Amino acid sequence: MAENSDAYPHFWAILERLPLALLYKESAKADIFANEAARNLLGLMQQHKPLSLPQLSEIRLLDPQYNRISLLNNPLLLALSGTLVQQQVRLGEAGNAALFMLQSQLVKLQYSLGHTIIVTFCPLQQTSSSPEALPAADIPSAHIAELEEALAFDKLMSLISTELINVRSDALDQHVEDALAALGEFCHADRSYLFQFNEDITEMSNTHEWVRDGITAHKDNLQHIPEHALPYFFEKIQRDHIFAVADVSLLPAEASAEQQEFNNEDIRSVLCTAMLADNKLIGFVGCDMVARQRNWTGSDLRRIKLVGEMIANSIQNVNYRVSLQQTQQQLLQANQELKKQANQDGLTGLANRRQFDEKLLEEIQRSARNKLALSLILLDIDLFKPFNDHYGHQAGDEALQQVAKALSKEARRQGEVAARYGGEEFALILPGSDSDDCHEVAKRIQQHIKALNIEHAMSNVAPYLTVSIGCYSVIANKNTSPKQMLNQADQALYQAKAAGRNCIIRKSEI
Repeated sequence: MAENSDAYPHFWAILERLPLALLYKESAKADIFANEAARNLLGLMQQHKPLSLPQLSEIRLLDPQYNRISLLNNPLLLALSGTLVQQQVRLGEAGNAALFMLQSQLVKLQYSLGHTIIVTFCPLQQTSSSPEALPAADIPSAHIAELEEALAFDKLMSLISTELINVRSDALDQHVEDALAALGEFCHADRSYLFQFNEDITEMSNTHEWVRDGITAHKDNLQHIPEHALPYFFEKIQRDHIFAVADVSLLPAEASAEQQEFNNEDIRSVLCTAMLADNKLIGFVGCDMVARQRNWTGSDLRRIKLVGEMIANSIQNVNYRVSLQQTQQQLLQANQELKKQANQDGLTGLANRRQFDEKLLEEIQRSARNKLALSLILLDIDLFKPFNDHYGHQAGDEALQQVAKALSKEARRQGEVAARYGGEEFALILPGSDSDDCHEVAKRIQQHIKALNIEHAMSNVAPYLTVSIGCYSVIANKNTSPKQMLNQADQALYQAKAAGRNCIIRKSEI
């Protein structure tokens, strides 16, 4: 093996010297490495370069009691993505998807939680020299039970993780509880749980909990626990990301607060692993034993880490989606506000000239298409400049706002639009209204404004604020345009002013 080759894993010097035969692969790469023991077993003494899957599939296991026996041609398959893919292996009567005997060789498939896959050939103490594969009954039951449990857990985790990938926020709690239940069962724990930290990791709360039958739940009593209440635990989980205690009575003196809390809950053993999101600690997943101790195993640690990673990723994905939805909602509201500001007069809140022009064109086209009446009202506050000069611009603005409010009372039906047309000029579009309907609306507008009783000492028309109104009604055709309608209504308004103001003049082509 080339000592200076960059292709080999940085820890290959350690794996090379192990007595176990190892095949090693990184999921992101195609190369497969065999250490010295594996090369001996597979007859690869002259092989000094990484293997590929096609090459590996042609290798036959070399055993002193046999000629070459096909092992890797079909039964064994390495996954390329970090997930172990297993095919049924049958050698005589000793078939098993992940474990089989070949005289003195036990082949055990293992994989890590990260980006590596390792196939390990472990020697067993067997004396049989028969060329037949050992019967399944001769495989140590502890190995079979352990492996079957591992496969069951992995299958269940695969199912749960698939459901968690795009889980809705309202379904997250149930899936988290399912994962905790699986963790508790497979780790043979009495309780499994999820705690989440606040933003600055000074407080934690128990958000989800699974308990075995007959075990007391404590979630409701474990809310908003401050750092100073369990300082030893906070420090350990932040620093090491693992808190594993087989016997809480053996905790050091500085963990007296933690020991007291565990004793209060009758806990004898604890195992916790941190949950990280974007390399930030967000909480932890834990298991504990009540009234009995447990020496936590490597499988327990692997399982709790896997569940913690799954839940952390799911929480992060849900938070991302919620954040994205909130951002989208904020953008939608901002766009609506911008649209509103673009189409609304800032002082009166009525439609501005831009929106008025758009709506008038729409209603003309609708009138022509459906042969329906359409009316337009233009009104002007009488002698508004003397009012402004006498009472001031603030009083003038308030008068404009009150007139706009009175006008908006008559723009209630679908398609009706009240707008500020100019400085003291206003307009009202009335779809479906003929000349008589329009005249009735105009009279009500005058009554609304009279009822405001806005004093106008500089008016020679009346002692209060008044308006002059011009109305125009038509059934639009292809020759009807906004400009033509505005001209007709403006002429009627001019006639109303010439007639002494505070009156209504209407024109109609219906």
